[in-house]
Amino acid sequence: MPVNLPPQYHKKEAELKDAKTIEEKIAVLEELISIVPKHKSSEKLQALLKSKIAKLRKEKLKEPQAARKAAMCEIDREGSGQVAICGPVNSGKSSLVSLLTKAQPEIADYPFTTKMPLPGMMKYEDIKIQLIDTPALSLDFSESWLGGLLRKSDALVFIFDISSDFLLDELEDSLKLLEKTGIKEKDGFIFKKRILWTGNKTDNPSYREVREIFLELYGDKIPDFTEISIKENKNTEGFPEKIFGLLDIIRVYTKTPGKPPDMENPYTLGNKATLMELAAHIHKDIAENFKYARLWRKGDGRIVIAGRDYTLKDGDIAEIHV
Repeated sequence: MPVNLPPQYHKKEAELKDAKTIEEKIAVLEELISIVPKHKSSEKLQALLKSKIAKLRKEKLKEPQAARKAAMCEIDREGSGQVAICGPVNSGKSSLVSLLTKAQPEIADYPFTTKMPLPGMMKYEDIKIQLIDTPALSLDFSESWLGGLLRKSDALVFIFDISSDFLLDELEDSLKLLEKTGIKEKDGFIFKKRILWTGNKTDNPSYREVREIFLELYGDKIPDFTEISIKENKNTEGFPEKIFGLLDIIRVYTKTPGKPPDMENPYTLGNKATLMELAAHIHKDIAENFKYARLWRKGDGRIVIAGRDYTLKDGDIAEIHV
């Protein structure tokens, strides 16, 4: 019986040839496993892919420790943004990354399960956003490279166990580390990164009692935080949209004169970007020879003739003339 692999399998398989690092190869192989149809005729292929992953992981362990640590610090940026998932021990960081992406981090009940950062790609409508599972934020146990990884990311999802009896101590410990790394300012509750505060484990019996204590101390500082249960998949369906909003970016679609717009591959730019910034993003020659653009705004049937300083919005379609 044939395996009947879908087209996306062969497309992803081609990426394996271009993968340079062990981490990249493992990530591609894990995605291939998730794509393979799960039936008896595919069992040999699944076993082969898993054996390749196991072999690569053994190779990784043989690398010199210095090389492994250097690799930990560097996560190649992919997609429309890079968001680090951080927080205290056993807060659900790995579970959240597993829920929103095809990455398969190790998940366990004991603390400090995650020792290395693991990237995964989250789909939001027609774009992908990179999420990074990170080790627990702990002043005494976190690796020195963790601060650099968090600083380089575009934004943070700070997830905590809102049912933990030790929540206040855990938060204080994590915030001290963010202060030490320069992400939190020493005076006041001010951060140099956009943060989505997320309370997990609302399914636990102690949730409501701990929540009240949390609100007494942090309610004024974090008035708008997301409450979820990853275990029961409660309030998680809108999470990709929240992360998209956290990045403060827009999607702009382009079209060539006389042809329909490309609605599958938008350009992602910073909020309030101009047409000139879009032109430069496409190609420097287009920016240098920019004359005007015809622009269609989402929900508006009119065509706008716009100049280089025109401020774009999410969902705009631009036809640039040079």
